[in-house]
Amino acid sequence: MVTQILPEAPAAAAQEVRPSRFTYAVPHDDGGLVVYNSMRGAITYVPESHAEAARELLGNRTAVHRRLDLPDELRPMLDGLLARGFVVPDSDDELQDAADLRDQRVARTDRLELILMPTESCNFRCTYCYEDFGLDRMLTGVQRGVTELVRRRHEESGLTSLSVSWFGGEPLVALDVVENLSEFFLDYCAANDITYAAGMTTNGYLLTPETARRVTDLEVRSFQVTLDGPRHTHDDTRSLMGGQGSFDTIMTNLRGLAADPDLDLDLMLRTNFTPENVGSVPSLVEEIGEIAARDDRFTVIFRPVGRWGGPDDDAISACTGKDAELLKLDLNRHASDAGMGVGDTKMLRPGGTVCYAANPWSLVVRPNGLLNKCTVALRMVENMVGRLAPDGTLHLDDDRMALWTANDETQDSGCRSCAFRPSCQGAHCPLIRVQDGVRPCPSVKTWIGANLQTFADLQRQGVAVVGGAA
Repeated sequence: MVTQILPEAPAAAAQEVRPSRFTYAVPHDDGGLVVYNSMRGAITYVPESHAEAARELLGNRTAVHRRLDLPDELRPMLDGLLARGFVVPDSDDELQDAADLRDQRVARTDRLELILMPTESCNFRCTYCYEDFGLDRMLTGVQRGVTELVRRRHEESGLTSLSVSWFGGEPLVALDVVENLSEFFLDYCAANDITYAAGMTTNGYLLTPETARRVTDLEVRSFQVTLDGPRHTHDDTRSLMGGQGSFDTIMTNLRGLAADPDLDLDLMLRTNFTPENVGSVPSLVEEIGEIAARDDRFTVIFRPVGRWGGPDDDAISACTGKDAELLKLDLNRHASDAGMGVGDTKMLRPGGTVCYAANPWSLVVRPNGLLNKCTVALRMVENMVGRLAPDGTLHLDDDRMALWTANDETQDSGCRSCAFRPSCQGAHCPLIRVQDGVRPCPSVKTWIGANLQTFADLQRQGVAVVGGAA
C-alpha cells in the first residue's frame, strides 16, 4: 500500500509555515520521495506523481509559505505536510523543543534502569567477546544493595518506573539470582504502583521453553538472542567453552518457544555479520522464518562485528562504514520478505538512537557491586563510576558520571544544528566521545538516504516503522 500525504484539515489561509529543520526529503529510486521528521518520528512515501509538489514545498528550508499565496494544486500537499509535522508554523521554536526533549530525558528522577550482571561467567567463548569472565556470581551483599536501592529511590524520589535488563556473562548461568531479585521487583512494584519491565540478553543455549516460562512468570519478557548465521558459521564464532557447537541447541529452544502461543514474550534475534559470514545470513533468515514468520513476538536485527576490545581483535575481520550499512539494510529486506519483523525501525523515533549509558538514571551493576555506565568497556577507568553499598547507597564519582550523561548535544554545536538531533541528542554512543573525543553519529544518520528508502519500502509492506516518542 502506498502511503500518500493527504490533508487532515486545511491550514489557516494566512498562517505562515516553513519546512521543519528536522525534516528530511530524500529521493526514492522509483522517482518518488521519502519524507521523514526526526522530532515527530513520522515517515511517509510520496509517489512520483506528487513528489514534485512536495519538493517545491520542502526544498528550501528557509522558505515561508502561506496557503493563501500557493497555487491550488499545492494546497492539499501543504495541508498534509503540516498535519504530520513536516512543515511547522513559522513561529515554532524548534531548537528549544529539541533542547527540552533532551533536558526532560536527563532530568527524570522517577525512573530507574538497572542493567544487572548476576554473573560474569559464561558457558560460551565467542571469538569477538570483550569480557574476561573475571567475576562469578553476584554477591549476597550486592543483591541486598540492589533491593535497597529500589526502596530508596522510591521513598526519596517517588519512583514510578523500574526497568531491569539482565546481562552477563550469561545470566541464565545464575538463574537463581535472576529469580530471587525478580520476585522482589515484582512484589515491590506491585505494592507501590511502580511500572515494571524486565528483559534479558542471553546466548539462548539455556533458554528452554521451561526456563522461559519460569522467567516470564516473573515478568522477564524481552529477550535478545544471537545467531551468527546458519550452523557452520555460527559454531565457528559462538562455541561452548569446550569448543562444541551451540547452534542446534539454540534452534531447538527457539522452535519450542515459537510452538507455544501462550508464552508471553518478545524475542529479538541478533545476527553479527562479517565479510566471511554475511553471504550465509539469508539462509539463516529463511530458517528462522520457517519457525517464526508473522509471529509478532519475534523480530530480527543485524549488526556488523566490530573490534570491541577483546583479546582476538587483531584477528577479527570487521565490516565498517557504508558497506556495513548497506549490507545491514539488505538483510533487513531479506527478513521482511521472509515474514520476520525488523527491530531497527525504532531508531527513527525521538530518542531512538540515544544510548542507555547517556541516561543518569541508568546503571550497570556488576557482581561485586561496582557500577559502570557502559556494558562494553567494563574495565576502562572512566567507565567505573561508583559502587553500590549493601544499604542501597550509591557512591558515585560525579565527574565520571558527567562524561557519559552530559557529554552530548549540550557540548557540541554540530549536534545542535543537526536535522537528526531529536533521535540522537548527541548521545548515540558516549563511549566514542570518552575514548576518542569525536562525535558519535549513528550509522542510520550517516547513511540516511539508504535507510529512509529501505524503511519506507518496509512500511509499504506493512511493517510498523516508527511509533512516536521514546
